Amino acid sequence: REALAMDPQQRVLLETVYEAVEAAGLRLEDLRGSPTGIFCGVMCDDYQTIQQRDVSELPHYTATGTARSITSNRVSYFFDWHGPSMTIDTACSSSLVALHLAAKALHDGECRVVVASGTNLILAPNMYISESKLSMLSPHGRSRMWDAGADGYARGEGVAAVALKRLSDAIADGDAIECIIPATHINQDGRSMGITMPSSTAQTDLIRSTYRKAGLDPANPRDRCQYFEAHGTGTPAGDPQEASAIHAAFFPNPVDDKSDPDNRLFVGSAKTVVGHTEGTAGLAALIKGVMSLQHGVVAPNLHFERLNPAIEPYTRQLRVPTDCQPWPQLPEGTPRRVSVNSFGFGDNNEWDGIIPFVFTAPSDKALGNVLTAYVDYLDGQQPTANLGDLAWTLYRRRTTFSHRVALWAASARDLQNRLREEVARRGSNQASTVISKPRTDRPKVLGVFTGQGAQWAQMGLDLVQRSPDAEKWLTTLQMALDGLPDEYRPAYSILDELCAESEKSRLHLAEISQPLCTAVQIVLVKFLRSLGIDLNAVVGHSSGEIAAAYAAGIVSEIEAIRIAHLRGHVTSLAGCNGQPGSMLAVGMSPDEADQVCQSAVYTGRIKPAAVNSSSSITLSGDADAIVALEAQLKDEGIFARRLKVNMAYHSHHM
Repeated sequence: REALAMDPQQRVLLETVYEAVEAAGLRLEDLRGSPTGIFCGVMCDDYQTIQQRDVSELPHYTATGTARSITSNRVSYFFDWHGPSMTIDTACSSSLVALHLAAKALHDGECRVVVASGTNLILAPNMYISESKLSMLSPHGRSRMWDAGADGYARGEGVAAVALKRLSDAIADGDAIECIIPATHINQDGRSMGITMPSSTAQTDLIRSTYRKAGLDPANPRDRCQYFEAHGTGTPAGDPQEASAIHAAFFPNPVDDKSDPDNRLFVGSAKTVVGHTEGTAGLAALIKGVMSLQHGVVAPNLHFERLNPAIEPYTRQLRVPTDCQPWPQLPEGTPRRVSVNSFGFGDNNEWDGIIPFVFTAPSDKALGNVLTAYVDYLDGQQPTANLGDLAWTLYRRRTTFSHRVALWAASARDLQNRLREEVARRGSNQASTVISKPRTDRPKVLGVFTGQGAQWAQMGLDLVQRSPDAEKWLTTLQMALDGLPDEYRPAYSILDELCAESEKSRLHLAEISQPLCTAVQIVLVKFLRSLGIDLNAVVGHSSGEIAAAYAAGIVSEIEAIRIAHLRGHVTSLAGCNGQPGSMLAVGMSPDEADQVCQSAVYTGRIKPAAVNSSSSITLSGDADAIVALEAQLKDEGIFARRLKVNMAYHSHHM
């Protein structure tokens, strides 16, 4: 029911964020539980509009399924990220404002990893009608940036996400750096000619402020970007204002500018290709700019036929590319730069390594699709494929899922052939897939450590016989006890007592049972750790608190076994005027147990020692009273069982 009420924008965003994290070489299991942040730009909520057409039929989960705030929160919840989680709506600039806030979260130390994202799906006509009434949309369904025939923009759908780190952290972690964002900045037009009318002065100030923040001078040709990804909606009001702002920011003295006409600043817009994706538009422009930078190609604008006359004064320094152009030649030491509404980018680094090729996916069908995708990928990459990079990325920079297959190959062609063979085997049910529970789905483990009463003769025998490590660990614990001063040194052997048969076992004695129960639990913790199983939290019952403290790292194993031994020794000296003690587990409520203990027969002789649950109580006190109560309760049909101890723990005997 919840999935039916969920805005498809949330679903597609989850997929896209996962792809962004994978593309960044980050593993979901490494981010789980960390202060990773998510900022998402959202302008439209068509799915909410659809659901609210008939309020009598609203789905049960409409509130969480369609609220914009939940868009980012859903990502944090699903991936278990504990950093800032915020949905941004500043209309068409939403995703770039999300990027700005994400960068600020990194700068302020709120996150080590943060994802900036945007989403825009067109599911209902309402926004079309609203924007048409304001004459924003092109009747021809084309975004024609700076063209004389521009008559509005075409709406587009898109979901985008980018993963960000501080540059120093990315370098330290050996990440592949797609681009560098030296500075971000936002401002507002204030009182302009109208609330929807742009201000070229404010846009110019924004560009200059951002460059200054990055330590750059936009008027200096060496600091200037070579390509500017403009907002470029193709509206009669917006295009001339933006052209004026760009020109004023980078060429404040156009008459004195001596720039080579062949090296004019390229200005383009992704909206001419994919339409105006509104809440995602900023990141769409960012991604286009980064790809242009990496490939060294300035991509063309579409639908450009004749320049808008109002923009003509700026074209001596600004140029709209109408076909693919090579990146401008730069003086040595000058990096490639792209500005996307005042965002600049630099070069990328790489990482290297040699390991097996490990492919992974959450299902068998998905794994087959992954293998096929890599066959296609290698088709276009064979001559230049770096197998070390690919192997390292697959092994260390991809989330581990339940279905995996590992392949060895000596060359790109060899790997491609092995992939094809594996795909073919899958069709004949002979695939070499390994299926296991993924680490990301592993539940957190709670360690519960028992006190006295749960021990039995030879309780550690199987462990000692099956694991050489167990015997070694127990020997280490024995050495810790043997190192005590003479008056506290034990006369028993841990191994001998654990292996003693029932007739000879002394596990009912406090001075034996306490250190042995602790020793066995210490060994179990060490055994689990050797298998890669760590406890996320611990709780101890009575003397079980000693082993719990060891598991939590509060005391060492040597300290734990010595505490248990000395506690058992001191406990054996306790008593109530020579009266032997005992303990009894009973099936009754706390109130019922109190009534029994306060009755004339047992008052002052038996006390509640532990409330294990609402129907399970441990009583403790004088041995003869415990024996009498056990017989009485059994006659009444109430569960009663004496513990294998000779002491009345947690009572007046202590």
